[in-house]
Amino acid sequence: MTFWLGLRLSLRGGREAAVRLALVTAAVAMGVTVLLSTVALFNAFQATASRPCWECTTGSAPGGWALGATPGAVLWNHRQDSYAGRPIKRLDVAVLDAEAPAPALPGVPALPGAGRYYVSPALAALMEAVPREQLADRFPGTRTGLIGRAALSGPDDLVVVVGRTSGELAAMAGTVAVDAVATTPPADDTTALYEHGFGIAAVGLIFPLLVLIGTATRLATARREARFAAIRLAGATARQINAIASIDAALGALLGALAGIAVFQALRPAVAGVAITGSRFFPDVVAPTALQHAAVVAGVPLAATGAALWSLRRVRITPLGVAGKVRASAPGWWRIVSWRDWDCSRVRCSRTARNRTRCSSTSAWR
Repeated sequence: MTFWLGLRLSLRGGREAAVRLALVTAAVAMGVTVLLSTVALFNAFQATASRPCWECTTGSAPGGWALGATPGAVLWNHRQDSYAGRPIKRLDVAVLDAEAPAPALPGVPALPGAGRYYVSPALAALMEAVPREQLADRFPGTRTGLIGRAALSGPDDLVVVVGRTSGELAAMAGTVAVDAVATTPPADDTTALYEHGFGIAAVGLIFPLLVLIGTATRLATARREARFAAIRLAGATARQINAIASIDAALGALLGALAGIAVFQALRPAVAGVAITGSRFFPDVVAPTALQHAAVVAGVPLAATGAALWSLRRVRITPLGVAGKVRASAPGWWRIVSWRDWDCSRVRCSRTARNRTRCSSTSAWR
């Protein structure tokens, strides 16, 4: 019965209740949207940082023609190229034994043979947009296909895998013999720095969100307390008043949390376009987990309920009205001065009365 009464007062309590509910919903939705955006970017960063780092592959320096001593070994030359200030990850490989199984490279069906190459989708689009002599002529041969996202950090990565002959690669500086591609995440010092930064940002957003919820749930406090006093006059207990106040706050917070999730889903493509580490993340990894969604839907109404009960901790709702537990203030200096003036005026009045002189009441309080 108390639940339906609180729900009715929140939804059908007049225009003032409707405005308060709308303001609480909007305020909570704004905070939840920002919080979910931060959490989604953090999840995307973690997913990207945990991908296998094929670029971290190391090998042994080739010595003469003893390169094929290890079955399936390939020549590997990874270096950094650039175009218009944008870095290009370039890998030149040479398969030494076509009959033996070669190391598998993430995102590539098979290592290209001499005269063939794979490019990332972003690099393929860039090669088509600029003159061939500026970029495409750097990669000898014909394009075999596109590199899959397993080898990429994001949609903006410029990566190329070029097939060469063993003689061409043996003459290049930095060529090594590789029989296995690295599958561990990159050991980068900036990863921990970014993780700490995201953690600080998330914690820094939680406290303003709690303050926002507490402020929104205390809108029109005087009017609400007067209404609660009228309900007490009708026979409700203090516990029922707390329950009604909790329902009122939790309803607005729940609607705000759901609205915040909906707004985040609408803004998710824009959030995915934020380049935190210098390049964008894949859009599908920029998303909170199901557990994080559930924590928001359950935690925000609970926080709002706690804020509503906390706001009533110093107020005692009685059938005769709202009585605040306010301590009496200590006497100020002006009271001491006023009492001294009044006492001196009374002494002068007494002396004048003995001399049978009329003493007015106004002079006694001067």
